[in-house]
Amino acid sequence: MFETSGKTNRIFENVSGFKTSLGDKSPSLERTLDSYFDRNSEAVIEEWGLLTDSDIAVYQRKLEFLSYEVERLYIEKESMKNRISGIEKAIKELEAKV
Repeated sequence: MFETSGKTNRIFENVSGFKTSLGDKSPSLERTLDSYFDRNSEAVIEEWGLLTDSDIAVYQRKLEFLSYEVERLYIEKESMKNRISGIEKAIKELEAKV
């Protein structure tokens, strides 16, 4: 296997440390974008039509209300079916008597 001397190990350690310190000091695209979005977040949200937490909360409440209404309508539908069956049965009984 490949063996390295103490001198080679120190060189690799220095190179790795240099990369880390260089990365901390040099501007990066990621930091530049983060800074831009921090300064302009409201404009970006508005221009791109993004949803905020408050928008999501409003839509969630609307969804909960609509889910409740749909469930209520299904229950009402079953009740109407039962009433219709009763009325049809009563009509048939009346027609049979005539």
